[in-house]
Amino acid sequence: MPSLARYARLPRPSRIVRGLIGSLTLITLVGCFAPRERLMFPTAPLRRDAGAISYDVNGDGKADFTLLLDSAGRVRSLAYDDDQDGRADRVYDLNEYAPDRVPHLILMLDSIPFGAVDARYRAGGFACFDPPQKVVAPFPSLTEPAFNEILHTPPRPGILDQHYDPQAGRIVDDLTPRIFGRLEPWERRLDYRASASEWGMAFVDPLAWMRAEMAWVKRAVDENPRSLTLAYVATTSAMLSKFGETGLRQSLDEAERLCLQLMYERRGAIRISIFADHGHNLVPTKNVDVAPALEAAGFRLRDSLCDDRDVVLELDGLTTYFGVHTRRPPEVAEALARVQQVELAFYLAGDRVIIRSVSGLAYVESRSGRVRYVPIEGDPLELSAVIERMRQARQADADGFASDSAWLEATVDHSWPDAPRRLWDAFHGESIAPPKVMCSVRDGFAVGKRAYEKYIQMASTHGGLNQATSVTFVISTTGRVTQPLRSRSLLRTLEPGLEREPHP
Repeated sequence: MPSLARYARLPRPSRIVRGLIGSLTLITLVGCFAPRERLMFPTAPLRRDAGAISYDVNGDGKADFTLLLDSAGRVRSLAYDDDQDGRADRVYDLNEYAPDRVPHLILMLDSIPFGAVDARYRAGGFACFDPPQKVVAPFPSLTEPAFNEILHTPPRPGILDQHYDPQAGRIVDDLTPRIFGRLEPWERRLDYRASASEWGMAFVDPLAWMRAEMAWVKRAVDENPRSLTLAYVATTSAMLSKFGETGLRQSLDEAERLCLQLMYERRGAIRISIFADHGHNLVPTKNVDVAPALEAAGFRLRDSLCDDRDVVLELDGLTTYFGVHTRRPPEVAEALARVQQVELAFYLAGDRVIIRSVSGLAYVESRSGRVRYVPIEGDPLELSAVIERMRQARQADADGFASDSAWLEATVDHSWPDAPRRLWDAFHGESIAPPKVMCSVRDGFAVGKRAYEKYIQMASTHGGLNQATSVTFVISTTGRVTQPLRSRSLLRTLEPGLEREPHP
C-alpha cells in the first residue's frame, strides 16, 4: 500500500515528522479537488442470456455489443449490432488474432487478495480471461518490495521509503523526494503510474481517483507507440484501506470495465494481463504501540543507535509489518514476540533466519540455492507435516532442503505461503540494509505512526507473512498463466524476456 506516513516512531517531533504532517494537511486540502475523468463503458450489462452477455454502449436502451460465450462461460467472440435490430452485423472471433501481433496491456493493481478475484471469476466475471492463479508476494508484503521484485530492479537501500541507514547513523527520508517527483527505479519501467503525491490525495476521495486512474490507463494504452503497456494503478490500495470489501468490489468492477472498453473499441485485438502486488486482509484494523514492550525489556527508542540498548523503529503506515534496528536482535525479537498482537518475529543469527513466536522457535537456512525450515522448539510456521510430505514425495532431501518450486507447490495454500524462501530473501538481498528484526502482526492489528490515524480508519491492511496479505492473483488472456507464481516470475511468464530488457 502506498503510505502517507512512513517514518520511525521518534521520542520527540523531528523535521521528518513535522514535514510529513504538513504534507498530509496539504494533501487533505488538495484532495478535495478529485479528478473527473471516467471510462465510458456501461457499469453493468443490459442482460445476460445463455451463452451471451449484452451491453448498451451508446446508452439508448438497446443492446449493441455482446460477448458470445463458449460452453465453459468464457468469451469466444465479440458481436456488434450496428443497426440494433437484434442481429449481429459484425462478429470477431478472438481466436483468429495472432497473439504476438496485437498490443498487450499489463495492468498492475495495488492490494487485491486472490479470493475475491477467484470468486468473481467463478461467478462469470472477467469472462475474457483464463482462470486466475495465485501469486505470492515477497516478505514484507508491501508495495515497494513487491514491485521491485516484479520489475527486476536493483535492491532498495532499505525496505521502506523512510529507513534507518546504519552507516550514516540516521533515518533517511526517501519519501519527500518522491512526493516532489523523484521516481523509484521500478517506477521508471512503467508507461503509466500516478505520482506519489496523487497516491496521497487518493486517500481523501479514493473512488473518484480510482475511477480516474482507470481512464488514464486507457489513455496510456491508446497513446503508447509501443505494443506493450505497463500500467500501475495505486488507488485500489486506498479503496481497500478505507472501504474494505466494498472498496475491493468497486475496484474490480472498474478494472473489468476498463478491459471491456478496450476489447470493445479494439474489436478484441488486444491482450490483457492483470495482477496485483500483494493481498489484503479485509479486517478492520486497530493500531498498536509496541514501544512499552521494548521499554519494559530495557530498550530505548531512538533515531540512532548509540549503544546496545538503543532501538530504531521502521514503520510503514498502518500495516501488519514493522522492522527494528538494534544491536541485540535476539533480545528484541523475544520481547516483541511476547506482544499479544505480534504473531512472529524474525532475525539473523549468522546467516540463518531465526523465527520466534510466543511459544516456538525455528530457523531457515540455505544450501546450494535450496532452503530448509528446521523447528527447534514447537513449530511456529506449522510446516513439519508439510516437510514430511515433501520428503515422502522426494521433493525434499533427507536434511529437509527443497527447491523453490517444491516449496511454492507445497505451501501456496498454507497459512504461511512460501515462507522459508520469502524469509531468507527478506534478509539476504531484498534490500541493502534490512532491519535486524522484522515482525509479522496478527490480522486486526497494525503497528504504525499514530498521526496517520487522523486521516484514515483502516478497514483492511497488509504487510505480514500470512496467506491473506501475501497472496494475490494474476489473470491473463495470453494463455501463458497455468500455475501459481512468485512475484519475480510474473514478467517472464506474461512476456518472456521482458525482465531482461534494459531499464530506461
